[in-house]
Amino acid sequence: MLLAGCSSDPEPADAPSASPTTSATPTPTADDAQAEAAVAEVVEKYVAAMASMENEGQVDPAPMFGIASDAVAKEESARVKDLVDQGIHREGHPTLGEPTITVDGTTARYEVCMNQDGWVGVYEDQKLATEYGPLPTGWDLTLADDAWTVTATVPDKDVTLTC
Repeated sequence: MLLAGCSSDPEPADAPSASPTTSATPTPTADDAQAEAAVAEVVEKYVAAMASMENEGQVDPAPMFGIASDAVAKEESARVKDLVDQGIHREGHPTLGEPTITVDGTTARYEVCMNQDGWVGVYEDQKLATEYGPLPTGWDLTLADDAWTVTATVPDKDVTLTC
């Protein structure tokens, strides 16, 4: 037995299929790229000032002015004073890997793998062993009066970057 059916509205053989929806990752704007570049520049200056202070045993926070908040500058100065009080200074410079920079309006986070192996502590003319390799490091920054400043060191446990 053969059954056949008819319909008054046949479906066309070439019916268009629903096109898949895609969501694109937003392309960073020129403003985003400019903000990220400004954040990176401030962090590079901050790391250079930090290295200079620790290498020279300079407890005056002046090298941090304009690139870090007063609180962060004082924290760095206190850290250097602790080293100086123990008879320790550093030689060399840390190296930074490729950063992850997140900007959200007037706040930013800069995370990076920082290798301090080439930035060794020295005590009584003896270099201290520091072969830890790259470690996750981060800083929070704030934009005020058209200038980014480091406003906090991110605790290691809160840095999302894996080195």
